[in-house]
Amino acid sequence: MFAVLVLGSRSESRDPAHCINCDTVSGRIGLADFPQRWDRVALGRDLALVAAGTAGMLLLADSWDWPFLAVTAALAVSAATFVILRHLPPRQPAPAALADGPAAMVETDAVLAAAPRAVLDALSAPVLVLDEDRRILLANLAARDLLGPEIESRSLLSVLRQPPLLAALEILGSGERSAPFDLAEINGHALAAELVPVEGQPSLGPGRAASLIVFHDVSGLKRAESLRSDFVANVSHELKTPLATLIGFLETLKGPARNDEQARARFIDIMLAEAQRMSRIVADLLSLSRIELNEFQPPEGRANLKRIAGSVIDGLGLKAKERGIVLRLSAPDSVPDIPGDADELTQVLQNLVDNALKYSRDQALVTVELSLITEPALLRLNLPQQRGAPAAIALSVRDQGPGIAREHIPRLTERFYRVDNARSREMGGTGLGLAIVKHIINRHRGRLEIQSVLGQGSVFTIYLPMDSLPAAPAPVAS
Repeated sequence: MFAVLVLGSRSESRDPAHCINCDTVSGRIGLADFPQRWDRVALGRDLALVAAGTAGMLLLADSWDWPFLAVTAALAVSAATFVILRHLPPRQPAPAALADGPAAMVETDAVLAAAPRAVLDALSAPVLVLDEDRRILLANLAARDLLGPEIESRSLLSVLRQPPLLAALEILGSGERSAPFDLAEINGHALAAELVPVEGQPSLGPGRAASLIVFHDVSGLKRAESLRSDFVANVSHELKTPLATLIGFLETLKGPARNDEQARARFIDIMLAEAQRMSRIVADLLSLSRIELNEFQPPEGRANLKRIAGSVIDGLGLKAKERGIVLRLSAPDSVPDIPGDADELTQVLQNLVDNALKYSRDQALVTVELSLITEPALLRLNLPQQRGAPAAIALSVRDQGPGIAREHIPRLTERFYRVDNARSREMGGTGLGLAIVKHIINRHRGRLEIQSVLGQGSVFTIYLPMDSLPAAPAPVAS
């Protein structure tokens, strides 16, 4: 269901010619509608002369008998009436709807008929008004954009032939009201429709409105439902694979490998790895759920990215050393704090650096670089949604891995999306790391940029707004 309130502006003007909803019955139009003006000075003067003349007649009379008084009163009243009529202003022309008769009333009806069109055109939802013969009397702007500009005066069945709509029309024709129903996709839009009877069947243009069809665009809801279904399917698959592995090895240990100590030790190592993988998936899912819940709440506190980057590099240094990978931090001497959640930004950098270590070749170089952005043009380019940010910090993680094909880059932040499923699982990835990064960056009103060249490596850069300009470096003493 939907409700519409039509609000009009209040005007001090009472001109019926400019008022659609004002009363146009002559008995309801007062003097305020016809600006008549009396010349009060001249009227008072002439009435005073009449009174003076009457008084003079009375003073000059020898006697005041009844015939004389009656004649004097009649003359005074006649003179006063003449004076009043003489000073009466000419009548102003009546409003067009009253003066011109039926022709003007037709024009007024046209104005009244245009009012509902203006109201319906203001609605974002497509609306069709039908008569008793299922002919389209009126289509608002959204409906014309959806179904075509020349649909008015046509039969509804020539514009839309969808079984659910026909069934709803039959139900409405039997005197009952149909429930909202889904329609097949129209011009790329998933639609639900509602058929509503019009009480009293008011006149509208060439016919009388009998029913109203309101379309609701449910494309967003359909996409959300599809994402939810895909997410559930992906989670089920990701958890089902290690569970199947665990069950298979447990059954083997109960049977043929019961007394094989060598096989038992190897199977237990595999089972431990699969159990740890399941634990990581559950932990990442819980983390993603928590981050999404708070995504639209700005973070509280302050964070220093240089300090966070140094801590992450120290924590992953042993893992990098095992493969001969060099981790290098490049940053200005002084990096100011920014508004942010230090724990979440640590998780972002851990995910990015960990990915760089996983996909870089042995003996490679992984660089974490921090830079300050103060140029207005660069701020607009890298943080287009943050027009008021005085400065920003760019943090990039550069690896020397195999690179990523261009077609995969837009989907890298989707849940469970992997360029190489087998390799990702072999390296212990859950497919949720970059999704977590994206949502944390969104919460911090930042932006994630991914660049990659096949055979050379990838660069993941995050841009985060600052709330003040960085301090200028102190001058060196001579």
